[in-house]
Amino acid sequence: MNDIENLRIHFYGVQGSGSICPSFQDRVAYHQVSDSELLKQVFTDLQSRVGADGRLHVSIEELLGGPLTQKTLLAYRDRFSIPPTRTYGGWTTCIRIETADGFDIVLDCGSGFRVCAKDIVEKWGEQDDSFTPEGHRQLFIFGSHSHYDHTEGFDQAAVCFDPRNHIYVYANRQYLQALDQILGIFSHQVDFRLKGVQTPLSYELMPAQFHSCEIRDFRIDPPVGEADRLAGQYHDLEQRVQIGDTTLQPFEVFHPSPCLGYRIERGGKVFVFCTDHERRRGTDSQHPLQVASLEAEERLCHHSLGADVLYRDGQFLRVEYDGDLGIGSDHGVSRQDWGHSCIEDVLEMAVQCQVKHTYIGHHDPNRNWSERNWIDETLIRKSEQSGLIFELAQAETVFDL
Repeated sequence: MNDIENLRIHFYGVQGSGSICPSFQDRVAYHQVSDSELLKQVFTDLQSRVGADGRLHVSIEELLGGPLTQKTLLAYRDRFSIPPTRTYGGWTTCIRIETADGFDIVLDCGSGFRVCAKDIVEKWGEQDDSFTPEGHRQLFIFGSHSHYDHTEGFDQAAVCFDPRNHIYVYANRQYLQALDQILGIFSHQVDFRLKGVQTPLSYELMPAQFHSCEIRDFRIDPPVGEADRLAGQYHDLEQRVQIGDTTLQPFEVFHPSPCLGYRIERGGKVFVFCTDHERRRGTDSQHPLQVASLEAEERLCHHSLGADVLYRDGQFLRVEYDGDLGIGSDHGVSRQDWGHSCIEDVLEMAVQCQVKHTYIGHHDPNRNWSERNWIDETLIRKSEQSGLIFELAQAETVFDL
């Protein structure tokens, strides 16, 4: 039974630039936070049982409610309320949206897409029909840009291996090309020099039915004649894509590879997805890249005005962007023109646009857990001051709009 009232949004991957596994130091830091909170509450409980003579007048059996076993220890632990320690996850960008009218929409296919696709397949089960009016097992994918950390989860995603599944990919040409040149899922061609280089799979082993739609700016590059073997159809950048009762408005952001953001709207609620966008901080206001960046920032602000939720790239702090401080090392390097924004710029923009809840994602893989946790604590104070909500995005976050 579908219990979704409007939109349900899942964060499967929020890591930037490459997948990571938490280091030993990260795991130690994580457990220190949770362990210290547990110990604090345990010793507060013990203190309450101290008599007038300053001694603890309780046996282990009385304290635990039975002999010392794993069961009684866990039961004793569960008496306490330990706030969950933040976990940011190591999968690269993938966000899933489930709609009340039964559609599944995915934003980007980073490594998080493998877990996402598994969940979608489990949801569809063995039914020949999904929950859509057309009666197909349909998945709609909207790609941002072609870089590997936004496509790497596609080739072994579970949805690709069932011929009943229809997968519709909307993206710019570079994104479609990134999927097709290795897998041949649209053109049914793979250059023999590339086949097997990156993955053992290709379209012959992926029986799902793939459909492509290239998003392009018709004012600059109008389609001429029929669609080609890569793009099954074309969609004008200026026009919304309608999926059931949900509309998605693509818009261009600023990144070294052409990149799209999306404004998703349904039932009066708005979610804006903007990954890999740079609010460029150059010194020459007339530099072509500086001009292009500011124009893209204005577009983003326009589409984010009053949004309920914004997911936005904030990979660096300003001091790291400028190269005055390194990330995970003492050596700083300028990050200008890397295609990612500063956290300070995200906050400024979200306040300006009065975005109700901002998730800052595309975390730098060199930033350790302790630093991320420290940034989140700082964002709590910013939230209290502004009346808006700011936090670092965490994988496995699920919320309803």
